[in-house]
This record gives sequence, C-alpha cells and structure tokens, in this order.
Amino acid sequence: MAKKKKAAYADREEGKGYGVFQWIIFMIVIPLLFALLVTLIVMTVAGINVLEKAKELPVISQIMDEESADNGKENNERVALLKEEAKQKDVKIQELEKELEQSKREVEELLTEKDRLELEIQKMKEQEKEKEEKKAQDRSIISTYESMSPKNVANILVNLTDDEAVEILSEMSTDQQADILEKLPPETAAKYTGLLSGSS
Repeated sequence: MAKKKKAAYADREEGKGYGVFQWIIFMIVIPLLFALLVTLIVMTVAGINVLEKAKELPVISQIMDEESADNGKENNERVALLKEEAKQKDVKIQELEKELEQSKREVEELLTEKDRLELEIQKMKEQEKEKEEKKAQDRSIISTYESMSPKNVANILVNLTDDEAVEILSEMSTDQQADILEKLPPETAAKYTGLLSGSS
C-alpha cells in the first residue's frame, strides 16, 4: 500500500512539473519585489526621500545626468526653434501693422475726397438753384418786356449794358426781336444783332 501511495504522489508531481523559469519567478522575483515594496513604504513613512537617495548612487546619477543632458539638448533645440518662430511671427505682425496703417491712410484719403465731392455737389446744387431762381426772375422780367410795346422796350434797352440787352432779346421770340430792333438806332441794332448771332 505504501508503494501505491508513493507512485500516486510521484505521478501527481510529474503532472504539475514546475519549470525552472516558474521556480525563479515564484521563489526569487516575487519575494524580492515584495521586499522592495515594503522597504519603500517603510522608508517613506520614516521620512526618507528614496528618489534623492537613489540619485546619490553613482550608476543612477550617471544615467540621470545623461538623460538630463539629452533633455537639455532637446530643450535648447526646441527653444531655438520657438525663438525663430517668434521672430518670424514678429516680422509678420510688423508687416500686417504697416498694411493696416496704409489702409487707414487710404480710408482717410477716400473720406476726405468724399467730403470734398459732397461739398462740390452741394455747391453745384446751390448754383443750379440760383440759376433756376434767376431764370424764373428773368422770365418774369421778360414777360413784362413782352407785354410792353416794342418802342418802349427799345428805349429801355439802350440804357442797359450790352450783355443785359442781348440777354433780354435772346429770351424773346424772333418776331418780337425784329419789332424791337426796328425801333433801335441802326448801329445799336447792328451791334445787338451781331451779339445775338454770336450767343446763339
């Protein structure tokens, strides 16, 4: 019976068959990690900064120095790139500011030109209005002269300036002009006829 038990136990052991790798993990690595974790916790509770102490070790400090040197080199390159980008952006900003100033000047010039043109339009409207008023006034004067006899009109025209006389005559019909010119002295009639033909 003892032989049977030994044989059954041996069969069971062969079925389990722990390998060397499993044995190393279970017997060495896991207990070592557990011990390391417990040590870290105890040291942290005791107030010891484990990372500072680790930096004091020559191998770890050398690795950290190499990493910081690599990081410093990368950071310096990155800083140089960022400075170059900042310079380019400053140049672009200055160009845009110049364009903005130029645009502001152009807008001011256009607004000044607009104001000047509006003033000119206003003056032209006022002049046109004055001309219309003068025409209406002249029309009423002309209608007065048209209602008068040609002899009376001729006597009045002789006392006016040549321009005024020609202006009055030019507003009248050709029949009325002929009647008035007949009543004028011949040299005056000739002068007014010449001025009338020149004005028309």
